[in-house]
Amino acid sequence: MKKLFLGISFILCAFLLNTSTVTAADTIRVGGYLFPPFVEVNKGKYSGITIDLIDELNKFQEDYTFVFVNTSPKRRYTDSGKGKFDIMMFEDKNWGWKDKPVDSSDIFLKGGEVYITKADPSKDQSYFDNLKDKSFAVILGYHYGFADFNADDKYLKDNFDIQLGMIHDSNIKKVLVGRCDVSVVTISYLKKFLKENPDKAGQLLLSDKLDQEYNHTILVKKDTAIDVLTINKLLSQMKEKGVLNRVWEKYGIQ
Repeated sequence: MKKLFLGISFILCAFLLNTSTVTAADTIRVGGYLFPPFVEVNKGKYSGITIDLIDELNKFQEDYTFVFVNTSPKRRYTDSGKGKFDIMMFEDKNWGWKDKPVDSSDIFLKGGEVYITKADPSKDQSYFDNLKDKSFAVILGYHYGFADFNADDKYLKDNFDIQLGMIHDSNIKKVLVGRCDVSVVTISYLKKFLKENPDKAGQLLLSDKLDQEYNHTILVKKDTAIDVLTINKLLSQMKEKGVLNRVWEKYGIQ
């Protein structure tokens, strides 16, 4: 009887162990850095489109558990090389990733950045024709079209009259108070800023031309638990079910 009990216990344990192995979700670490409205932080709590998309991915399927991992614009390449995250959302391979071991998903969202300056009766769109003689306030570690997408601090400081910071609101405020001539802001974030600060709309002149157009993809490190084909399939299914549009609409993105 004792042998029978031990045999049944062994079989049951083996079954449970095998079942847990099959059904356990792989953890996929999603790298992200401060990039409103995609990643924002308030009192240590992260929010934004990236966080919402992670939540939707976790609701949509059960094979993977996606978790957010904070990095910085400059540190993201080093952190990726150290294996601190597996994928990065809303990223473009042209932003310093061409020589890195990553695959790029299909483009699933487009966006762009515009130039802003303090509004003045003497200024019109021709103000943005020549940027060489303008002073800038931009984000440290970001890639900009006016600088040929070179994010190196020394290059930017040697070639432009430029202030490198970390806070997007601060750059807009520098323009408003005349501490710099121009800043570069994502269209999606500018919409959010002006919605929250409607009194500032008439104080800013926005360029018709773009500094750059985003082709948002998800970068997937090679040899991770998820591959780019699976990411593409998930994105396609979520788009078909209206999940992606629900996220975009929350932030006023079309």
